[in-house]
Amino acid sequence: MNYRAHFLLILALFLLIGGCDRELKEHKGHPAVVKKLEMQSDPALQAKAVSGSVALDPKIKAAIPPGSVLFIYARAQGVDSGPPVAVRKLTFFQLPQEFSISPADAVMTQEGFDGPLTLTARLDRDGNARAGAGDITGSLDVTTGQKGVTVVLNQVLEETGNKVTGTISLDPKIKAQLPAKKILFLFARPKGVKRGPPLAVKRIFADQLPQAFTLGQSDTMMPDAEFDGPITLTVRLDQDGVAGVAPGDLEGTLDTHADAKNVRLVLNHVIGG
Repeated sequence: MNYRAHFLLILALFLLIGGCDRELKEHKGHPAVVKKLEMQSDPALQAKAVSGSVALDPKIKAAIPPGSVLFIYARAQGVDSGPPVAVRKLTFFQLPQEFSISPADAVMTQEGFDGPLTLTARLDRDGNARAGAGDITGSLDVTTGQKGVTVVLNQVLEETGNKVTGTISLDPKIKAQLPAKKILFLFARPKGVKRGPPLAVKRIFADQLPQAFTLGQSDTMMPDAEFDGPITLTVRLDQDGVAGVAPGDLEGTLDTHADAKNVRLVLNHVIGG
């Protein structure tokens, strides 16, 4: 490459970098993000923050599967339901996990972050914001601005209502099609219903097959849905972790009942195969 070509290449790179830098400087960000950053840097609001750590009770022997999420939320003391005053969601965490929650994390209005509060931490095993069986929770009464608190995860939530339990296994005939990343989507529909939103759904990170499962009332899609009656279970082993069906995914179905126990659901079909 001659001198002129070198010069033109360097000039082009200079103009490209300069243009990108100018674009970044001119980008003002999403208003909601900007407002949250301003609140997080407000000394008056941060003085109200409650900070400390979330720890797991040594008596709890439950495993923490990949994809688990740690939720930390605050309510006024004595309030057990309804939207929390503030909430934090930690996708990446390691117990014990340090945290801070402040008016900047308010759900509706920062004025609610005053007076005595109850902090609740929930280790959600399937990443769903809705509490479900197997999640681990713990609560602690605190005051606004308190530091060095420890919220202990000491209660495993039990399943309520009907549930179907069993194992998911792989047909040896399609073992060669098994992807390295094993993400299972398990869902139920009323028997005979082929389309539309499922009655209940769960995402499972499977280290190995066979894989034990439970699907029940806490996994329903709608708050007023009733997990009951004859159902069709479908399990799909997804290659890319996206809920949509794609060629090469493995699938299996089974007609059963919402309170059946020890059912065997087999991945025995290759989609598009």
